[in-house]
Amino acid sequence: MSSFVRAWYVFVGLALLTFALTAFVGRVPLRLSAAVALPQVAFYRAGVNARLAFEAMVERRDYRAEVDALRRSLATTTEMSRQLELRLAELERLLASRRSQSPAAVLSVPVVGRSAGGLTDALTLGLGSLAGVVRGMPVTAPEGLVGIVTDVAPRTAVVRTVADPQSRVGVTVRGKGGQGVAVGDVAGLLRVDRFVPESPVEAGDVVETSAVGGLFPRGLRLGVVIEVLPQDPNELRRSFRVAPAVELATLLDVVLIAPP
Repeated sequence: MSSFVRAWYVFVGLALLTFALTAFVGRVPLRLSAAVALPQVAFYRAGVNARLAFEAMVERRDYRAEVDALRRSLATTTEMSRQLELRLAELERLLASRRSQSPAAVLSVPVVGRSAGGLTDALTLGLGSLAGVVRGMPVTAPEGLVGIVTDVAPRTAVVRTVADPQSRVGVTVRGKGGQGVAVGDVAGLLRVDRFVPESPVEAGDVVETSAVGGLFPRGLRLGVVIEVLPQDPNELRRSFRVAPAVELATLLDVVLIAPP
C-alpha cells in the first residue's frame, strides 16, 4: 500500500472520529482538531447540526405528548362541565316547578322515548323505581300538564299523556270557572265534553286542572280553547276543543310530582 493511500485512510479515520466526538461529546480535543486542521471545521459543524437535530426531534416528541395530554384533559373537563350544566338545568326546572306548579315536585327526568308511529299518547322516561318513580305521579313541564305515570320498571317509566284517548283530566276554565273532563282527541288535540260552564266559554280561554278526579294538583295549565263546538239550544253543557299547552312531540325533560 502506498504512502498516499495510507495517509488518506488516516485522514478519513480522523474525520469520522471528529464527527462522532462532536455529535455526542460537543467539543473536539485540541490535538485531534489540530491533526485534521481545516477539514475538521466542516465535520464539527456537521456534528453540531446532527446533535441539534436529534435534540429538536426529542423536544418535538415531548411537545406532541404534552399537547395530546392537554387535549385529553380539556376534553374531560369539557364533558364534566357539560354534565354539571345539565344537572343545574334539572335542578332549576325542579325549583321552578315547585314555585309555579306544586311544592310536591320531586324529580326532573329526561324523556327517552315516544309512542311508535310518531304518536304523542305515551312517553318513556329515563328513570324508574330505583330513582323513586311510582305509578300515579303527575307529570308536568314548565308550560303545563303532560300526563301521569302508568307503568314503572327499575330504570324506566311510561307516561300516559293528556293526548291519549284513555286520559281523563278534570278541568275548569281559568277566570271563568265551570267543571268538566278533558280527554285525548284526534290530531294531538284535547276535547272537553259536557262541560258545565259558569260563564260563556270562548276561543282563547285557558283551560287548567281542577279538583275533579283527585289525580292532579289544581291550577296546572292544560291548554287553550281553539274551538267551541255547536250545541243544542236546550243543552246547558258545552263541548270544545283544546290545544295542549305542552308540545309533546319535542319534549325533552319533565318534572314528576308526588302523587296525592
